[in-house]
Amino acid sequence: MHFSRSIAGLLGLLLLFFLFPVQNLQPAPLMRVGPRDMVFQPTDEEGYMQAWNVNFRGNGMLIYITFVISNLGPKSLNNGVSILLVKDGNVRVWTKEYDYQSLEAQKGVFGHKSYMNWLRYENGKYFIEIDQGDKSTPVIKLELSPYGPGLGLSDGKINLSEGGFIRFDVPVISSSATGHMILDDQWIDLKGVGGMEYLNGNRPVHNFAKRFHLIRSYNQGNGFFVGGFFGTEDSPYHSLIHAKVIKGGKLLDYGVAKQVENIKVSQNAFSGYQVPEETLYRLNRCAVLESRKYYTGGYYVLGNISVLLRTVLRVFFARPYVLHYHTVAKAWCGEGDATRSYQELLKKTPTAEFPSESTFYLINP
Repeated sequence: MHFSRSIAGLLGLLLLFFLFPVQNLQPAPLMRVGPRDMVFQPTDEEGYMQAWNVNFRGNGMLIYITFVISNLGPKSLNNGVSILLVKDGNVRVWTKEYDYQSLEAQKGVFGHKSYMNWLRYENGKYFIEIDQGDKSTPVIKLELSPYGPGLGLSDGKINLSEGGFIRFDVPVISSSATGHMILDDQWIDLKGVGGMEYLNGNRPVHNFAKRFHLIRSYNQGNGFFVGGFFGTEDSPYHSLIHAKVIKGGKLLDYGVAKQVENIKVSQNAFSGYQVPEETLYRLNRCAVLESRKYYTGGYYVLGNISVLLRTVLRVFFARPYVLHYHTVAKAWCGEGDATRSYQELLKKTPTAEFPSESTFYLINP
């Protein structure tokens, strides 16, 4: 399968290209998503991309596996896989880009094979098999058994100007995760908790967004979920943040955040970027305070890709980084809470509190 232009090396920045000025957002109530919502659906439009991000937490480590299919140069590369491993405070990253001839995927069907790497769904379970064909990279096999249905964060496709769209979902909020990993000639049995995010879009974004922010919780039926971006000076949006608050399986609030206030920021030593320590999100009914607890890992995107692709990306991105943090989100959803001051909220008992993971995809300063 071959697209007019192709790329896989944007693995570390996959979320960034889905963002574009959005017109007339009309969020809907809780939308449940699954494999049928993530089928292979290529287009010839420049900027097409689909990405599936699988995460694992257990055995004292964090593993992030990203599959991506796109049509953004260079040459015939249109698919790839990246792995981010965080263990004992150390971060290791492996990224591989593959030619279109190595991609096996059927339009309208979920699952694909990228070289020797598989993502598939059978009998209610997701199966991930990673083998990048290099002894220096890990071989991973994972089986995810979801505890419940997935969550549509953007509630389907959000229509953009000039025929563009973006979509971002959490098809696996929480699941049991089992399998094994072979790394540095050692076999490691894996047992923990897994999840998955899905992104689909057809427009590049570097002219409109400085950073993309994703927040997600890992407890089925409970959590704070955010997907959105902060715009450039030329963007008509200072920020566009889509959020949902769920407790006990019930949707407490949803929609585009009316206000995003960074209460406290500090410099991330690894990237040099200023990153929020506390952020207050004001929705329709709820006010949600996300507080950073600790840095779990990150990487410099241009340091983990081919020389050719690094040259291409430097045209668009000055300092692209991906940073992961463990955070806690507190939601106040009582009458009048959405407009209360920061100090007033701290004096009240929150309606709900969620452990969360906060990820920043930083494009340009």
